[in-house]
Amino acid sequence: MAEVKDNIEKYQWKKGDNFGKIVIVEKKDDKFTHFTDGSKIFNTAINEFLEKVEDNYIPFPHANLANNNSSVQTQQEATIVNTPITKVPEPTIMGKMITKMSKKNVVNVPIQINLNIPSPALHVMLSENMELEDLNSEIMEVVLSQIEIEKLKDYVKLNVEDFLKKYYS
Repeated sequence: MAEVKDNIEKYQWKKGDNFGKIVIVEKKDDKFTHFTDGSKIFNTAINEFLEKVEDNYIPFPHANLANNNSSVQTQQEATIVNTPITKVPEPTIMGKMITKMSKKNVVNVPIQINLNIPSPALHVMLSENMELEDLNSEIMEVVLSQIEIEKLKDYVKLNVEDFLKKYYS
């Protein structure tokens, strides 16, 4: 009788050609993490390219719809429960009033985001072999794939909180 593992370690690709694909760890050694689909990744690069699936929460739940390469799922991947749907709470009466009364008061909240993009020298080199519009489109796709919505929301929240403290003092 085979022993069933309760603590199966799963990851979802957040960058690269496998974006959105969920993989299950088969084994780890000193250099690589090996997955059940036959792929592997350097242990030092795992945090850059993969996001851990914890408590069956899939970090990028709709990524497989955007990535046509992941149309075939393994049986193990198919057993993963989809992301719990979080219902957006109905705004309070005060919240509705604030929304309505603040529509005409638009303020610029300065927010900076650090992203990895090619250097200007690399951009020049790449543009020699590619249409500029196509290159910039590819760069945009890479940039957008780096953004994790929950972390972005947390970051924006902190910036807005700081802004509001200064704005109303």
